[in-house]
Amino acid sequence: MKKVLFLFLFLLAVSCSKDKKIQPLASIEKIEYIDLDYGKQPGVIINIKVNDSIIAKKLKNKELREFVIYSIKKEDRNYFFYEVWKTPIRKENTFSFLIRTSYFSPNILDKEKRIWNKDNITKALSGDIGLIFNKDSIRVKPGKDRKITIQLIKD
Repeated sequence: MKKVLFLFLFLLAVSCSKDKKIQPLASIEKIEYIDLDYGKQPGVIINIKVNDSIIAKKLKNKELREFVIYSIKKEDRNYFFYEVWKTPIRKENTFSFLIRTSYFSPNILDKEKRIWNKDNITKALSGDIGLIFNKDSIRVKPGKDRKITIQLIKD
């Protein structure tokens, strides 16, 4: 009996200690800010890799109710506009979201008198993203190979 119990405990310990890599439900793959000319509003394109079929189905069925960039102060999030009634562009399991914004424009009054250069814009966009559905919300963290591209008119 002791041998069976010892064998059971040994197998339990070995099976629990295996390094199991769990993929996140979704991760941020790429963020691109494009500062367009005066005729068009600047925008942020965010590519999110979705590893969960339920989330992919919800995005495909236009169930997304809100898109939140958590690194932007709550009172400033109204400068970012995502058209939730549109289906995001999908390429395999990566979804692309276009968010219109005037937040980084020089004519927006900033209480902190921040000059929006590439580094400041990168820092402002480097946080987590929230995908908010009717009854669910998903906090999407950056992937380990995430890329951030900032394209300014002055460049």
